[in-house]
Amino acid sequence: MMGLTFQDILNIIKEEKGVNEDELQQKVKEKLTRLSGLISDEGAAHIVANEYGVDLLSIIKKKGLKIEKITPGMMGVGVAGKVVRINPVRSFNKNGREGKVGSFLIADETGVLRIVCWDLSHLKYLEDNILKEDTIVKITNGYVRDNNGFTELHLNTKSELSLNPEGVHLENVQRPQAQASSGAYTKKTIGALQQGEFAGVSGTVVQIFEPRFYSACPQCNKKVTDGCPEHGAVTPVNQPILNFIIDDGTGNVRVVAFRDHVGAALGETPENVLKTLHDQPYFETIKNNALGKQFTIVGKVNRNDVVDRLELLANRIEPLDPKALASEILSHM
Repeated sequence: MMGLTFQDILNIIKEEKGVNEDELQQKVKEKLTRLSGLISDEGAAHIVANEYGVDLLSIIKKKGLKIEKITPGMMGVGVAGKVVRINPVRSFNKNGREGKVGSFLIADETGVLRIVCWDLSHLKYLEDNILKEDTIVKITNGYVRDNNGFTELHLNTKSELSLNPEGVHLENVQRPQAQASSGAYTKKTIGALQQGEFAGVSGTVVQIFEPRFYSACPQCNKKVTDGCPEHGAVTPVNQPILNFIIDDGTGNVRVVAFRDHVGAALGETPENVLKTLHDQPYFETIKNNALGKQFTIVGKVNRNDVVDRLELLANRIEPLDPKALASEILSHM
């Protein structure tokens, strides 16, 4: 809930109100008993927080989240981190609209996050070399987007960026992996995957779930509701998200594919993928054709907190030579 686990919520209540763990656990248990089957542990903890007068949303905005808790779709997000890479500001001209965009990477002990700046007040930090590596920054009121399987925090005119804020100290932060920018990756078996790494695995498609579609900006492919935060009023297009399972003999993992990667996994054109939105029998046909296919899939390994298991956000999907896969599986037996 709001990027917080059950224990996160309890810890906030204890910190804010000085309540002991046993008392909180008892109150949560009472809520679960009273609302049996209607509420999760996190939901019960949220109710308890309200009863103690703890405004979790305000605390998140004020103190921020750890990077590992930040997921696409969040709004009004705050985070603190140490700058570990700064990218050049670039100009763009799309459909007659000119502007600039800049980005930098921050890190804490839980992960690395790309920060994207569109507003001139934030770009000034980059263009005037005010922002430097190892600077600690605190960000409030950002919005989170997915970019080809990677999470980004975007800043607009309502976002705040402060440098070296008082009381914020970060020492042992993670460092960005060279693989993500160079296209190289660590070859792994599925059973050896670890959260946060950029890895490649080879395996066989054993299950495919029906694609979901979202309304996207035709220029940047970001999810839109009432216009695009970056490009204003646009005519949205439907973009697919596909979940499927691959197995390599050491384990299996859910793969999440976006946009063009969906067609690569299904062996279909974007036009044919779009047809599945209104044609269930057609999807069943292409699903059956895709089951059993073998791929090398490269991407970011994330933990899905809802089901408490790792998943691979696909950045590249390539057909695999069956002989190569057989040789690879045998080498791990």
